Amino acid sequence: MRTDRTARTDRTAPVDRTVATAVAAAAAIACLGTLSACGPDNGGDQNAAPGKAASPAATSPAGGTGAGAPQPSAGAAKPSAAGSASAAGTRDIPAGAWIDPRSIPLDATYHWPAPAGAAKSVAGAPTFKLQELCHSKLSPDTADLGTGRAAAQSLAGAGGPDRWQAQQTLLYEGDPRPSSGVAQSAHAVFSDLREEVKACAKTAPGATVKVTGPENADYFAATVTVPQAGGNAVTLHEYLTAPDGTVNELAVWTTGKSGAQPRVPWVGPADADVAKAMDSALCTTLKDC
Repeated sequence: MRTDRTARTDRTAPVDRTVATAVAAAAAIACLGTLSACGPDNGGDQNAAPGKAASPAATSPAGGTGAGAPQPSAGAAKPSAAGSASAAGTRDIPAGAWIDPRSIPLDATYHWPAPAGAAKSVAGAPTFKLQELCHSKLSPDTADLGTGRAAAQSLAGAGGPDRWQAQQTLLYEGDPRPSSGVAQSAHAVFSDLREEVKACAKTAPGATVKVTGPENADYFAATVTVPQAGGNAVTLHEYLTAPDGTVNELAVWTTGKSGAQPRVPWVGPADADVAKAMDSALCTTLKDC
């Protein structure tokens, strides 16, 4: 009987080893299929437009409005950690993305501080200065793009009668290199904001608008005057650009008696030079050019 059992065992052993080898091979093939489909970082389709909830790449926002902190949401703005490295999920705009203060109009008089030092992240869609003065907002077709992936604002100047102030707002939609959809989103918001300025007299009765930049330029510039209560008026010099994945607003304004000239006369570089300075920092820091 012992001899029979031994013989039976010897006959079945090769079959068992064959089955085990087949199972191991099938598992290896399944593993390879999974890696091919998702990649080691589970990234999926690398050419798809970034989702709203995704955070900017490490080469994008790093320390630090417009709208959206590479997704802002409603709530109090938080001071940005300008210049600090951003961890995954951080929604700040990097310190290097802001305009050189020496390029802001009227710097010879006001010696503007670096915008990064006063920058605040925006939670939710930011309110651009032009929207605040013109009482306007993004159209329903564009509103869902108004939060982007990150947004921040920086205000300079003490304000008060006859004193100029400057504010830059950055709305980061994302890195435009993986997908043209990101650039299209930024340009859609840019176009909407441009039309809001042109229509300011409809949303802010009594406002006047003078477009100063060429119609076919890759930037928009205008001078807007908006009456205020008590016989005052705000004079705004508005600059807008959208270099690929970022909407960029620079607003310089003063409040004074309606019809009166500002105490400090307006002196500014050519519109094209201001727009170039606005975008050069983004190009260097976010590769947004």
